[in-house]
Amino acid sequence: MKTKFILMLLLTASLVVGLFAYRDLWTLKPYAVNAAYTNISRVAADGQGFVYTITDSKRTLIKVDPNGELVYKVSSNRDAERNTIQMFNSVAADEQGNAYALLTILDSYGFKVSGERIVKLSADGSRQSVLYEASYSDAENLLRVGKIQSLKVIDGYLYFFRKEADSAVLLRSSAEPGAAKGGVEVMRTIEMPPDRYVFEMTGSDPEHFYFTTKRGRLFQAGVIGAPTQLYPAANTAQLNFPVQIYTNDGTHVYFIDYHNEAVQRLNSAVPGDPAELLIKMDTLRTNYPGTEWSDFTDVFVRDGTIIAAMEDAIIQADPSGTIRTVTDSYHYPWSAILLRFCYWGVIIAIPLMVFLTMRYAYIHLMKRSVSLLVKQLGVLIPIILVAMIGLSYTIYVSFSNKMVEEMRGELELLAGNGKYLVAGADLERINSPLDFMSDSYRSIKRRMNDLFSQAGENRNGLYSTVYRYVDGALYTIADDDDSVTIYKPFPTSEDNLQVLQHGSIVSGEWTDATGEWMYALGPLYGTNGDIIGIYETGKDMNGFRQNMRNILSQVLKLIGLVSLVILIVVTAMTVYLLSSIRRLRRSVNLVARGEWDTEVRIRTRDEVAELGERFNMMAGSIRKYIQEVTTLNDSYIRFVPQSFLNVLGKTSMTQVRLGDQVNRKMTVLVCNMREFSGFSSALSPEDNFRFINSFLKQFGPIVRQFGGFTSRYLGPGLLALFPNDPVDALKTAVQMRGKLEDYNSHRQNSGYEPIDIGISVHIGEVMIGIIGEEARMEGSVVSDQVHLASELEKASHQLGSSILLTEEALAACKPGQRWHYRRLGAVQIHGMNRKLELFDVYEGDPEPIRKLKRETQQKFEQGVELYRNGRFHDAREAFVSVVRLNRNDLAAKLYFFASDQYYQQGVAADWNGAIQIQ
Repeated sequence: MKTKFILMLLLTASLVVGLFAYRDLWTLKPYAVNAAYTNISRVAADGQGFVYTITDSKRTLIKVDPNGELVYKVSSNRDAERNTIQMFNSVAADEQGNAYALLTILDSYGFKVSGERIVKLSADGSRQSVLYEASYSDAENLLRVGKIQSLKVIDGYLYFFRKEADSAVLLRSSAEPGAAKGGVEVMRTIEMPPDRYVFEMTGSDPEHFYFTTKRGRLFQAGVIGAPTQLYPAANTAQLNFPVQIYTNDGTHVYFIDYHNEAVQRLNSAVPGDPAELLIKMDTLRTNYPGTEWSDFTDVFVRDGTIIAAMEDAIIQADPSGTIRTVTDSYHYPWSAILLRFCYWGVIIAIPLMVFLTMRYAYIHLMKRSVSLLVKQLGVLIPIILVAMIGLSYTIYVSFSNKMVEEMRGELELLAGNGKYLVAGADLERINSPLDFMSDSYRSIKRRMNDLFSQAGENRNGLYSTVYRYVDGALYTIADDDDSVTIYKPFPTSEDNLQVLQHGSIVSGEWTDATGEWMYALGPLYGTNGDIIGIYETGKDMNGFRQNMRNILSQVLKLIGLVSLVILIVVTAMTVYLLSSIRRLRRSVNLVARGEWDTEVRIRTRDEVAELGERFNMMAGSIRKYIQEVTTLNDSYIRFVPQSFLNVLGKTSMTQVRLGDQVNRKMTVLVCNMREFSGFSSALSPEDNFRFINSFLKQFGPIVRQFGGFTSRYLGPGLLALFPNDPVDALKTAVQMRGKLEDYNSHRQNSGYEPIDIGISVHIGEVMIGIIGEEARMEGSVVSDQVHLASELEKASHQLGSSILLTEEALAACKPGQRWHYRRLGAVQIHGMNRKLELFDVYEGDPEPIRKLKRETQQKFEQGVELYRNGRFHDAREAFVSVVRLNRNDLAAKLYFFASDQYYQQGVAADWNGAIQIQ
């Protein structure tokens, strides 16, 4: 029973562990077949057609097979350290389907970069290992973007760039985790002029790669000489800015141009060749009317297929730019759908298993008995847990809402003060990407940095951005995030127009491929007083939510500690209050075990003490009543033995009803005094009663000693039944014979004549029950086996046997018991239709008789066998030899006379080989 309970506990624990292990499935609907891409920031593909995307604002890496079926989905924060946020910033894949992802490690506000890590994921996403790791100091002041970019895997090597303040470094590492521990190899380092301002890099050939600058220029780094500018062909001011550059063959460079809203390609082998428009937003709007298209976020090329990522879709085109597919979602494999159903099945099964386990423990282990302490804790613990969880949730929601409102107010205040922070004249002088790091740009950046540097560690992830409004379009000018380019087009929304047209302070929240944000917008004014731009300040909501989760964790810990203290105090008080009840319970248990003199002492002065006094009064009354009942029961037992009641399945006389009966196999012993009629005729009635009681006093206890009980008395004799082992009856008979010798010795010493007893032992089915009528009942035994035992006791005298045993009784005795007995053969008692195989147990005879019977046993039993076979002459001679040695052997004499008669006169035709007893 305990094993089953342990198995139920293990099953419940396994379900809970499984629920925790697959906790990511909690947010997924079990019946969902498809899932939409959201906030894609990077895309890559391998030679087998598997597509890898960084989605969910850089928090998730997804691998999809060529049929659009999900292979795996990995969270960026799966192994994140405490008080940090991790985001995917780049991805590549090899021919074996392994993915290589760049993880950027940020502070808890999602703002400052503390390190980067390149990890390798196995083809099924189950294993993850670190290939390269870098840590950055606060002095480097890296904001949201680290130094590593542009991962690419070729021939078992991982290539990537590391961007420094005045140089670009191409590094190579083994794609195998064990080999990567040997370090990375510097393939090439290019020193940059002070005004170059490297932005992005791509390529894997140390003699041939590309990079862009913050001024919107695309360069090719060759083997010798200074890098060559490829785009734009002339060093003229323009708003076009190549971003997300990528090359797969070292000759063609692909990039995104936000001004043209297109993915473009440039052939570096043809100097001055204009960039070719491949995938244009206008084409998408024309071919897919009614679809709202977001900006391009990344471009990748593999085996002649151009893959362009948008925030919510993936576009695949041929080398000419002809669109092949547009995918905005992927579908789950049936195994994942089944797993989700199983997960929700586990959610349903856990409370059911908890209920069944508790029910099983209550019914089978606790036997439906639950202590008052457990009951109290069973009520208090859920109440306290629900109350504390509700309190924690209320505090968390209230605090979160308050924090959000306070943060919104602070952001609106900062946005409103932006007009004092950014000089309109400086903003008006920034007209193209070429003005990056000009005096006006530096002035704006310095004012922005000074503002936040004053906050120091209290900056709490705040960021700021300056936008320029030119000819009805909005452009990003300055940002404290190094990943944002100057004069990047920014969509005009209702919030932006509210600021630009009315000078309002507007706040809100939005989510894009780079993250989730809360922002506030304020107007920026030119020298003539017109609104020429927007100052934006905001905070990364990922960091905010992470901090709120940390706060919630601390609140839960505190409330959990308070709950634990409350439970300990309540438990201690309950244990103290229950100590008196437990003392009373122990006293009750002692009384229940029959210790009637028990008294309880309660030291407190309360209701329990009063209950203890009443208990003592009750215990006294019970003691008195028990004494009376015991006396009465002892009186009953004198008339009806307890063993008799046990056979009937009763425990007391009060349970006995007229007609109660039971039929079972029992051993019957009949003991009677021989020649009692002549003996009693010489005694007065008073002497007769005294003798009979004296006789029974000697032999009755022996029956009880060996587990039997006396069914009825037969004058100076008794009928005893043995419900257990038949050997008990035989032991009783032998013991009675031994007791007879002591009794006769006492009688002779007192001047009385010795007496003799005959004993018979038989086994068979008997009916034992209650007979009589309602006013007078008695226990009785009704059975032919009892009558047979009585007749055998009478025949024992003629056979010269002190203990006469039937063949059935002997066979029922356990083997291994060594008794002295001899076979008397087949005996037929007058008035009975069947013959009986009888045995003379001379174990209890006086020693001289035992000696003679033992010496003549072989000859006697030989004569019995001859008699049975009808060889009466030989039988007679055998018995003559027995009688010569033992003249008192009545059985031998009986056989002798019968053998002689049959030898002289012959036997009847129906003779059955038995000796006749009259």
